[in-house]
Amino acid sequence: MAYADDFDLEKVEAKTDTKSEEKRTSAAPPAASTGWMASGPITTVKPHAFTLAECLALMERNYPLLWAARARLAEVHAQLDEARYTPYSNWSATAATGLLPNLGGSVFYNAVPRSLLSKGFAQDFQPFLQFGVSGKIPLYTFGKIDSILRAAEAQIRVNEWDLEKNRVQARADLRRAYYGLMLARDGLYVAEDILRQLDGAIEKVTKKLAVNDASVEEPDRLRLEIYRDELLARVGDARKGETFAVAALRFLTGVQTAFDIPDDPLKRPETSLGPVVRYLTAARLFRADVNMARAGVAGRRALVDFARAQLYPNIGLGLGFSYAIAPSATPQSTAWLGDPFNGSGPSIGLGLDWGLDLLPKNARVNAAEAKLEEARAMERHALGGVAVEVENAHGVAVEANAREQIWDRSEHRAKRWISSVQDAIDLGTKDERALVEPLRVYVFARANHIQALMDVNLALSELARITGWEAAAPRP
Repeated sequence: MAYADDFDLEKVEAKTDTKSEEKRTSAAPPAASTGWMASGPITTVKPHAFTLAECLALMERNYPLLWAARARLAEVHAQLDEARYTPYSNWSATAATGLLPNLGGSVFYNAVPRSLLSKGFAQDFQPFLQFGVSGKIPLYTFGKIDSILRAAEAQIRVNEWDLEKNRVQARADLRRAYYGLMLARDGLYVAEDILRQLDGAIEKVTKKLAVNDASVEEPDRLRLEIYRDELLARVGDARKGETFAVAALRFLTGVQTAFDIPDDPLKRPETSLGPVVRYLTAARLFRADVNMARAGVAGRRALVDFARAQLYPNIGLGLGFSYAIAPSATPQSTAWLGDPFNGSGPSIGLGLDWGLDLLPKNARVNAAEAKLEEARAMERHALGGVAVEVENAHGVAVEANAREQIWDRSEHRAKRWISSVQDAIDLGTKDERALVEPLRVYVFARANHIQALMDVNLALSELARITGWEAAAPRP
C-alpha cells in the first residue's frame, strides 16, 4: 500500500487500503510530485513489470554462468561416451594404391631385374590396390573398463551439482537485487510523503510569519527547513540503490531495455522460519558442495580401482582382414611366402597385452589412494562447514525476524503519534512546529522497518542458498 495514504496529516484515518493501492499504482514518480529532484521525460508506454518468479525464470534462461556450467556438463557427458566407446574402438584401416610394372617369377625363380621397378610410367605399368582392417576386442581387463566408466559417471554428478551450485547462487543474487530495488523505491515513497507534509508545514509557518503571528517564530521555519534538507540529502542513497539494483537485475535476467518490477511495497515473507535442525538436514541432502564432495569420493574410489587394474594384463580377441590385388604381378602360391601384391583373407587370434612397468604403475596406485583420502577429507570438511554456515544464517534470520516485528510496532506507534499531533493542530492547541519530532520518529521507524523487511527476505534467501533447499526461500 502507498505510504502517502497510510500517513496524511490532513486525513490520517480517513483513507482506506484500497485507495492507497490505487494511488501508489497510478501516482507519478516521487521526483515529479515534489520537485526535490529533476524529473525525467514523461513515459507514455509503461514497460512490463517483471515479477520475482518471471525474473528467476529469465535468469535460468539467460544468465551466462549457467550457460557455462551447462557447457561443462555437456563436456563431461561427452567424456563418458568416450570412456564407454574407447575400449571397443581399437580398430584401424589402411589402404594404398598406385602403379606397378610387370612382376613375374617367384621367390625361387625371379626373372625380373630390380631395375625394372625404375622404369618410366609409360612402359607397361598397371594399377594395384591394397586394403586392410585390424582391431582388438577386449574380453577381460580386470576391471579397467568398469572402473573408468564409474569415474566418468561420478564426474558427471560433480558437474551436475556444480550447475546447481551456480543456479542457487544466481537465485540468491537475483533476490538480493530484487528486494534491494523494492527497498530503494519504498524509501523514495517514504521521502515523498514526508517532504510533502514538510512543504505544507513550512508554507503554513511562512504565512503566519508574514502576518506577524506570535504563535510561531523564524527558528520554527528554519527547523522545518533543516529537517527537509536533511531528508533530501538521504534521498541520493535511495536513488543510487535503485540504479545499482536495476543494473544488476538487467544483467541477471538478460532484459536490457524496458525493464521494471511491480510497484509493490516490501512485506513480510509468507515462508515461515523453521527450527535449525530442519535446515541442517536439508543441507546434508540438497547442498551442492556436500553432494559434489560425495560424488568426488565416488570418482576417486573408481580411479583407485582403475590404477590397480592397470597392474594386470588385458585379454582380448584380435581380428583382421586384408585384401590386395595387382594384375601386373604374378600371384605367389607358396604357403611360407607372404604375397604383398595379391591375396585376401581374415585373421583371428586370442592375445594378451601386458605392460611390465609394474613399479611406476604401483606408484600411480599410491597417488590415486592419496587423492581418495583427500576427497574424503574434503567431504568431512563440507559436512562440518555447512553446519556452521547454516547455524549462523539461521541466527541471522531469527534476529532479522525479531527486529522486523519491533520496528513494525514502532512504525504504527509513530503513526498514532502523528495522528494525535495533527488532531491537536486542527483544534488549535498546537502549531505546525510540533510535527517535527513525530515526523522524524516516523521516518526513522519506517526506514528501519523496510530495512528489516528486506533483511528478513534476504536471510531466508541466504538459508535457501546455504542449504540448497529452494523451499526455504521467500515465495515469489
